[in-house]
Amino acid sequence: MASINDLPNEILEFIFGLIPPYQDLEQCSAVCKRWASLAMNVQMRKRATLQKGLLDFNLCWRREVLNSQTPSIAARFAHASSLHRNSMYVFGGASSYDTTFNDLWRFDLSRREWIRPISMGTYPSPKAGASLVCYKGRLVLFGGWRHSYAPFQLCTLFDELHLYNIADNRWTIHNLAFGPPPMTGHSATVHRNKMIVFGGYQKTMENLGTSNDIWVLDLEKLVWKRPQVSDVKPPARYGQFQMAVGEDHILILGGTGGVNRIFNDAWLLDMRNDVWRWRNVQIRNKRGTVIHNWSYPACNVGSKVIVLGPTSPNDFQIVRQHRPANQGLHPPNLGRPRPANPGERQRPAEPNIPPRQNPVRPPLPPPPPVPVVPMIPAVPAQSGPPRDPEPRPGPSRVPSPNSQLAQIAGPSRAVPAIRSPLYRHQQEDDRMLPKRFNEAPSEHGHMAMAAFSVPPSNPPPVHASRERQLERLRKMEEKISAMRREQREQQEHAAAVAAAIAAAAVAARHALEAPPVTPKRIKRNGLAIYVCDISQLLTNEEPSIEWQETKNSGLIAGAPDHFTFSTMVSGNGELIVFGGLNKNPKSESSSVTNAIHFLTVPTTVV
Repeated sequence: MASINDLPNEILEFIFGLIPPYQDLEQCSAVCKRWASLAMNVQMRKRATLQKGLLDFNLCWRREVLNSQTPSIAARFAHASSLHRNSMYVFGGASSYDTTFNDLWRFDLSRREWIRPISMGTYPSPKAGASLVCYKGRLVLFGGWRHSYAPFQLCTLFDELHLYNIADNRWTIHNLAFGPPPMTGHSATVHRNKMIVFGGYQKTMENLGTSNDIWVLDLEKLVWKRPQVSDVKPPARYGQFQMAVGEDHILILGGTGGVNRIFNDAWLLDMRNDVWRWRNVQIRNKRGTVIHNWSYPACNVGSKVIVLGPTSPNDFQIVRQHRPANQGLHPPNLGRPRPANPGERQRPAEPNIPPRQNPVRPPLPPPPPVPVVPMIPAVPAQSGPPRDPEPRPGPSRVPSPNSQLAQIAGPSRAVPAIRSPLYRHQQEDDRMLPKRFNEAPSEHGHMAMAAFSVPPSNPPPVHASRERQLERLRKMEEKISAMRREQREQQEHAAAVAAAIAAAAVAARHALEAPPVTPKRIKRNGLAIYVCDISQLLTNEEPSIEWQETKNSGLIAGAPDHFTFSTMVSGNGELIVFGGLNKNPKSESSSVTNAIHFLTVPTTVV
């Protein structure tokens, strides 16, 4: 009888890849050495697939729908979270009702459900903005803030140090004689048996503000100390992201130093010598960085740092109206644009005559237009009275003041040739336009006077004009019929193309399990993904990092809403995002969520 062990390694490894890579996969690895090797390959492949998905931007968001029958955590923000084996632990946080929590929750990544451990010992104070790290089966909680109920005081800061034993479900407090001041917004990482704390918003005996100090906690002896640091330091800040680069280096990204002081820089701390040294990190491709690199979740996956943040404004272009340059005066032979109605009378082109130097009389109102009588050629309307001639010297040969001004102004431009009031510069498409019924064709060698608009002496007969008008009407009717026929054919062709596209879309929708992701379906107010490559951080003499180019502004369908003060931890081949605060600038209201999202690589079953 055949069993599962008779399957080849490739098929068995593919089956293990469909199992959640946590407790279930660990139980499979305990069956035999073959299964243990295949389970290890599955975990390694999931991590490599996630890193490749970050490079290719081949990612997908998935929101976990929790069971309503199981307990659920309350909505919160500014909480602390840490990953231990197959669970994500969440402590504290604040709500939208000016309250803080001191509860501890565990999210089982295998069963996808929340569990409230029954803890004992000395509970921490209700607070938010604390740091939480994991070391040898213990959770280390330090610092934080809570809403203050005292007048003229915004919040209360803490310097409490609590340890939580995961196996015993017990809290213990450690009041040390020497240690850092009360703080919040700091960052912490574990290096060997030490916890390194940097920056934060601190309360000292002198003042209350940001800091760039470093504190070291010995996790075995539970003793605080301050190392010797070089004079070159990053600016004081809080809300930054801290990442352990090996055992002897720390990378600091972003943060804020107060109001309108947001940092997008990077610093590297070298802890190999007795005197720790800070080095400013060169940032490449700053266009791909997040614009507000603080209060947003971040974590590292191998040699990549993933930061969630708002959409970059560089991806939105502001369209400015282009004003053409002044080309000067138009040539005399350019008329006004032709009206849309073919039957409307064309105005004659105004010649480009330079302004006169002598004062002129105010223009008289134009005479009323001559009514147009159908089928009878109309006489062109007479123009206004002629302008006064140029002043000439009188009998005494003494020039007038106007002539003196004209001589001072210099020689004037040449006056263009006078054309008929009905003259218009011929264009290429004039043959397609119907002639006006009341315009008679000009005779060869004859030009009417511009001042009086004298019609030609020998007008054409009436019957010849009528035949020409009928011929033009027939041509216009043929042209309109051709245009309607062409428009009807275009509409039929467009309808056929639309039907073909709709049929192809229906076939593709049935062929795929999920509908295709289009930019229209992506929420523009969601969190964007920014990826930073730190593989060249320790290889060169000058440390450098590089932000990768984002696709579609870093937005992916199903992304969480624009929440701040949320947390993100790195699991096995996936990233887990929880909680956050969303402020509405229009209504000045805020909302808090308890949703949990997973960022992973889409899987396809062949």
